[in-house]
Amino acid sequence: MTDSNAEPPIVHILDPMSAAYDAAFATFLAHTDQKIRAREELARIVGRLPHRRTFIDAGAGTGETTAWLEPRFDRTIAIEPNEHLRAELARRCPGATILGQDIATAEPQETADLVLCAHVLYYVPQQTWLGQLQRLASWTAEGGFAVVVMQNPDSDCMRLLRRFTGHRYDLDALGRAFAATAGTEWEIGISTDPASVTMPDLETALAVAQFMLNVVPLPEPPAMDEVAAYLQENFRTPDGYRLSCDQDFLELRRNGPDA
Repeated sequence: MTDSNAEPPIVHILDPMSAAYDAAFATFLAHTDQKIRAREELARIVGRLPHRRTFIDAGAGTGETTAWLEPRFDRTIAIEPNEHLRAELARRCPGATILGQDIATAEPQETADLVLCAHVLYYVPQQTWLGQLQRLASWTAEGGFAVVVMQNPDSDCMRLLRRFTGHRYDLDALGRAFAATAGTEWEIGISTDPASVTMPDLETALAVAQFMLNVVPLPEPPAMDEVAAYLQENFRTPDGYRLSCDQDFLELRRNGPDA
């Protein structure tokens, strides 16, 4: 018998350092072309590098992108504080130097021609973003790029986040803040690359939505039936569910003090 007085199920709070979070992340990755589209953009950036000596992946996760970029550089340094993700990272990138700290505390021993920070800043307080970006920039060699990737604030996935949490992320504003403090050696640009996440049924769509909602603290998690209704009303297709997850690429190029 169903308890009519029972509270409706709510979105689960996922610890980013937990195996449950890793499983939710894997569900998202299995249904999106975001990684593929990101690789196309990163290949373009790598093609513009004058040197390919060292690559730093700040927030490397399981190392899927790290492993794809690693052969293009002489040396790879992967920064990943999540021990669950680090195990897979080490398996995929046995030749990389792996640092178990976060961006604020890691100390790479050399500068890099490419410093990548993809889909990481959601998980740190926004008031620290400029300091985090300045730290990434400090690891960038002359002629190299620091690249930060996040979802575009107007993508469907970020609309979902804003609908239930009120949070909005904007890399363009971060780039302007960096420009206001940076020297003339930096060229700063931002571009948007389309991507989507396509799911066959509501159960999978709810799993992806739950992952998206957990990029911010959830002191009052929404009810799952409210999230389901929002998905059904806005993102249902004849074949399932589809949300855009377009990515913004903030590119900082270090030209040197005399550029």
